[in-house]
Amino acid sequence: MKLALIAEEKLGRLPKDAKPVLFEVPASITPAVLASVGDALSKALNVLGEKLAIDSDKLASFLIEAATPPTELLRERFERLKTIDTLMATTEWLTAAEIQSRQAGHPRIVADWKRRGRVFSVRAPDGRDLFPAYQFDSAMQPLPIIKKALDAFGEVSDPWVLVAWFHFPNGWLAHGPAHRRKPRAPKECLDDEARLLDAIRQRTESYVA
Repeated sequence: MKLALIAEEKLGRLPKDAKPVLFEVPASITPAVLASVGDALSKALNVLGEKLAIDSDKLASFLIEAATPPTELLRERFERLKTIDTLMATTEWLTAAEIQSRQAGHPRIVADWKRRGRVFSVRAPDGRDLFPAYQFDSAMQPLPIIKKALDAFGEVSDPWVLVAWFHFPNGWLAHGPAHRRKPRAPKECLDDEARLLDAIRQRTESYVA
């Protein structure tokens, strides 16, 4: 999709023969976002001024990011942040240094575990890499079930999805009498490999199982 914009209307300082600026925007862009691109352009031109050597691809990227997102996208981002806040407050976390302190003679072992898919971490809001403590046994070694679970999940672009899946109660792991079965969190079922892996196969793409 192409969008034509007249720069001189915003700057008022370009030559009279100035031509429209043409640049590509993603075909998947929603009408709500597209409608706000013009306002974003005005802000961008006011900041960048006449000295800007316009790179149409970079400008388009800037405008799409600056445009006001639709309400649904805002709601989704807000719910994600709420989920992360909950997980931060209710999960026991370990830093790589804390894990490393129990691994004498292996200065890079935590990074190696992560590279080989034996453990996973997330980037906390404060920038630290944090590892959920339930991945490790009392000797601070990775539980074998974690690698099997990560292999079953496959590639996950957002590791917070993994933390959320392990944290929230999952109906596929319910226990108790049939008339009073209660879902259990996967992190509480790490000793039940068959059921845990089956629950992963049954999962949906959601923060709450």
